[in-house]
Amino acid sequence: MTPRAAPRADQSPTTLLVVGDTLYTSADGDWHTLAALSKQLDVWFAEFDHVIIAAHVQPGDPPPYHRRLDHQNIEFVALRRAGGSGFRAKVDVVVALLSWVRVLVPLLRRASAVHLRTPCNMTLAAIPLARVLAPNRYAIYADNWEPLGVEPISYRIQRWMLGHFGGVVHAYVPPEAHVAPHIRPNISPSFTQSELDALDDTVVRRVERLRTDPVAERELRLCIVGTFSERKNQTTVIRALDVLRDRGIPVQLRLAGTGRAEATARALVAQLGLEAEVEFLGHIGRDALADLLTWADVNVLVSRAEGFGKVFLEGMAFGCPAVCGAGAMQRSMVGSGTRGRQADPASPTDIADALQGLRDLPIDQQAQMVEACKQYVAAFTTEAFAREIDTIVHDLWQLPHPTHP
Repeated sequence: MTPRAAPRADQSPTTLLVVGDTLYTSADGDWHTLAALSKQLDVWFAEFDHVIIAAHVQPGDPPPYHRRLDHQNIEFVALRRAGGSGFRAKVDVVVALLSWVRVLVPLLRRASAVHLRTPCNMTLAAIPLARVLAPNRYAIYADNWEPLGVEPISYRIQRWMLGHFGGVVHAYVPPEAHVAPHIRPNISPSFTQSELDALDDTVVRRVERLRTDPVAERELRLCIVGTFSERKNQTTVIRALDVLRDRGIPVQLRLAGTGRAEATARALVAQLGLEAEVEFLGHIGRDALADLLTWADVNVLVSRAEGFGKVFLEGMAFGCPAVCGAGAMQRSMVGSGTRGRQADPASPTDIADALQGLRDLPIDQQAQMVEACKQYVAAFTTEAFAREIDTIVHDLWQLPHPTHP
């Protein structure tokens, strides 16, 4: 990273405003949020003297998957929550939009820069407001930038607005994508370089396991990590297990997460008689996630559309290849076959073919895939992300470095 210049004595403090529907928790006066996200926000917060977060508060103590933010120079403004399905919920969103505008306008006028976490209901208002009131504006579009035809209409509207944003937009697109100059391809990081280095021995042991305990001679071990939803598509993967069983291929699947579609997934497992093959883990902490990714042969997330692929990166850090859904970014993530496979989210047979294809690769090719996964993640560390943010804040926006150490 570029060495910091000494702050001028007459330098005005800088303020970053963060807006989005991320849930935050509070304990002993300190703020916490999702572990992986907290590391990204810490990178941003380190570049400013003061931070204002306009978002939602989750009641109660921080859950195991939340982490305390390192930088606590935070003023928190709790925004009204609204959303859901049905006519009354939509009316409530319209009412909430008016309340969000009243809160956000004075905050935007105070801020040196604004950081929008899109797409969500509140950024329907925040994007155009930032376009008018914030000269230094940034947005992360945490969904698939490539239209796949399954996005909610509000997501498509926000993607269009960000196409005319006039500020920096981090988007989930391949590095070679033909996009507007203000769209910067990026993937949210999950690991520091030292955390990634600490997994070197785990990757070595995975390669050794491939040679001493070949996948073709035992059950294929699969994991899925994510909120249960129609979009995340766990049920089609479960149907793919039924296809593999009919082919005589033994499989074990462990699913981590919860969500409204979990009951449907459990019912399907019972209907297909797959109780012995499928285990539901619920919410798990970082240590349990590490154990899961170490255990799995393949990290599966054949979503109908996907946001920033942290789950794929986390698996690849452990040398675990992926099977993902359709789209140019997903193809880029799996290296057009060098780090995993793509499959049609609507087809259990296609998913089963992708899984069987990985299982039946020669051992040397499986080992090469493990190494390729680990090498790929090295480009998306927290340190690499910090260099990108330094470029945005100080080179593009020409904001001074903060006065704090």
